[in-house]
Amino acid sequence: MLRWTRVVAMVVALGAVGTSTSVARGAPQIGTGLTAGGALTDLRASNGPRFAFHLGGRLDVLFLRERAGTMALGPYVDVATAAFDTFESGGGIEWLVPAGDTAFILSAGGFARTSRFGWEPGAAGTLFWGSRSFNYHSTYSLGAGLFAQGRYGLAGDGKQADVIFGAQVDLEYFALPFLFLYQAIAR
Repeated sequence: MLRWTRVVAMVVALGAVGTSTSVARGAPQIGTGLTAGGALTDLRASNGPRFAFHLGGRLDVLFLRERAGTMALGPYVDVATAAFDTFESGGGIEWLVPAGDTAFILSAGGFARTSRFGWEPGAAGTLFWGSRSFNYHSTYSLGAGLFAQGRYGLAGDGKQADVIFGAQVDLEYFALPFLFLYQAIAR
């Protein structure tokens, strides 16, 4: 009889815990951005450092975020060029940390670079600071801000070590004039 009493007590306790806990419903938030700025490249090379123009694009998906002002975690992919002499593509993981009305996004990952030395692998780390909204009605969230990035080549003759800095502007801002024009013509 004592054994059945314990079983019933455990079932009631589990039922109470199951009905009192909340379920995380963090919908994914997608963001895209154009990055532009400057780069100090070839920091390890004998002919470096040199200043170069940086241009790139970035796509990310943040998970586990239920509202504005909460942390998020997710993957990213990016493409970039330094003075149109290189092509770099990569990806990794990023962590959004809210800071009042703005947010910090820390990311780390790997990349592959092609230049006159051929394909070279590397590791990258980025610090972004700026606005990153939470969209309650869609999975797309706007973002804009400043970033600093370090890239380090792991192998190859290029001896890559770069520091990149600049601004990231959401691609939707570039599409808005065309969307407004379309809506004006369609109505």
